[in-house]
Formats: sequence, structure tokens, C-alpha cells
Amino acid sequence: MPYVLGIDIGAGATKAAVCRRTDGPRPGWGPAQPVTLGLRSRTVSSGLAMTPEGDVVPADFGRAPAATSVGGYLHRVGDSLPMLFGGDYFPAHGLVAALARWVVDRVWQQLDEPPERIALAYPSGWGNGRLHLVHSALGEADLAQTALVTRARAVVESHQAAGRVPAAGGMLLVYRIGGSTCEVSVVGSHGPGRLELLGSAESTDVSGFDLRDATPAAARAVIQSTVDLALHTLSACGVARGDLSAVLIAGGSEDVYSYVSDSLFAAFPVPVLRDPDPPMTVAAGAALAVRPQVRRPAPPPAATAAAIAPELSDLASLPTGSWPEIARDGRTPDRPPRPPVDVAAVRVDGR
Repeated sequence: MPYVLGIDIGAGATKAAVCRRTDGPRPGWGPAQPVTLGLRSRTVSSGLAMTPEGDVVPADFGRAPAATSVGGYLHRVGDSLPMLFGGDYFPAHGLVAALARWVVDRVWQQLDEPPERIALAYPSGWGNGRLHLVHSALGEADLAQTALVTRARAVVESHQAAGRVPAAGGMLLVYRIGGSTCEVSVVGSHGPGRLELLGSAESTDVSGFDLRDATPAAARAVIQSTVDLALHTLSACGVARGDLSAVLIAGGSEDVYSYVSDSLFAAFPVPVLRDPDPPMTVAAGAALAVRPQVRRPAPPPAATAAAIAPELSDLASLPTGSWPEIARDGRTPDRPPRPPVDVAAVRVDGR
């Protein structure tokens, strides 16, 4: 069954979700569903290891010692210095593409066919320079058709698809707390698939890891600094608190949601919303963002506009046809084209 794939590479764990095409009298796309990537978990480590055979795999899949794995490369994208990995030096954007390639191959093996479209979520504050590097690396990994989607947009798409916020109109504050950072973004929604990122800020001083063993008082104090960051970001975008339609939460772990929700609710006089599975919100929203528009046959002449049920919202940022399917290059559909991907090393003189 055709599907689209969303990938969320976090500091500690990587997640994936798919939307499958539905057949029948009203063809469309089903809801986003998590994909099990790990051996015993639906997530895999974002750290990468190199096997004795030279294959690049998630650290929890490798047989090499943990000390030889590499992590933290997502926040090194754009740095001039490469990263030491497997006895050689690699650009950070190449490592991002390597993990994305592994996820695509893993899902392909499970679902017995390649995805129609792929979306990779990235930190909302990235500029064109970093995006160009990642896009180039994805091309080298045979993933040139991958859409790059801001995490903020992915969160909004996920909430809109579930009907928690309206698809048209409204100013939204997106709050995502990850393993190593907290990201807040201001997004304007102008209709299905029409989202405008007004501003985004990221704090590396606060993370989900910091809150795991914190006392309630300490957790609230740490979270308050992120609320202050959200207020500052909102003000910098020229948006008043009363102009917001909702605050959307994503990421993090269950034990911190009550503190986050309470702190945000006290600061913003609007609904504070999260979906039932916040760690998967970004991956699910990325998949939702690239669903192709379903083309329906023209209705019979006797049918009136009022009698025609509206089709699924087209949440893709580009029209159908702008994202080509993955080329199979004559390969059989039951195995990925090149598992696992090779990453080109960067030679550094004097190192």
C-alpha cells in the first residue's frame, strides 16, 4: 500500500511515521502512524556506529563499543570542521543524511515497498546555508527528492490533521522540548498547507534530559526560562499574547508535561494543546506535510457543490508532481537499493 514517510532526527533518538494511501469510494490518506525502527523499540539512537564491515548504522544496532560512536552532529551542521568517526573525518551533514538513508531502508524493508515521498524535519531556526548542505548530502545518499520540513510546521500539521486547531486562520506558538534543546516558534496559519514561520528561537541551556530527575520546584524553575524565551520570541515577532489561537506542545517525556502545560497556561490566555503521543508529533507531522493531493474524478452533472463532500486537506507545500517517486533503478521492490549507505570521508591535512 503506497505511503509517505516522515523522519525526525533528535539529539538522543530518531523516530519515523508513515501515512498510507486509502482505497475505496473516498480515496485519500490515513492518519500518521509510528514505525518501529529499533529491535525492541519504535525509536533508534541518533548516535551512529560503524560496523567492522564499514557499514553505518544507529549506535544501538552496531557491535562496536559505544566509545567509537558519534552523536551531536545535527547541531554541528554548518561547522567548518568535520567530525571524527570510525577513524576518519566526516561532515556533520553527511552523518545526518546517513541516518536518514538508514531509516528509509529500514522502513522499506518492513513495508516491502519504497515511500512515495519522504520528509525530514529540521530545527526551525536553520537558514539556507545549512539546508543547502543537508540537501546536497541527501542527494549523495540517493534521497534528493526528500522534502525538508521545519519542526514547527510538522507540529502544526499534526495538530491540524487531528482537528485540534483549525486549518484556516490563527496565530500559533509551537513549543518543542527535546533531549538537548528547547525550541519555540511563532507560526501563522493561513489555510490548509499555508503556514508562515514568523520567528523561531532555540535554547541549549534547557533540555528534556535536564528535567528527568529534577524535583517539581526545580523543573518549574527550569521550564520558566523557556516560557520567558517564548514570550520574548512572541514579542520580537510583533505578536501579542492575546493574538494567539493556541500553544502547541511536542517532544519531551510524560513526566514533564504537567509542568510544561501548567507554566505555559499561566503565561498564555489560550488553549495549551498536545497530542496523545508528543514524542512522535514531529515525525507524524512531517509525513502529513508531504501527502500528495488526492485527485478525484469529476462529479456527475446532476451533483451540486453542496452535495460533494470535501476531500482530505492538501497539506503538502508543493503541488502534486513536484516530488518524484523514488527511482527503483531496476531493483526489486522488496529490498532497499543500497543498504547501508556509505558516507564520504573528508580528509583533513595534519589530522
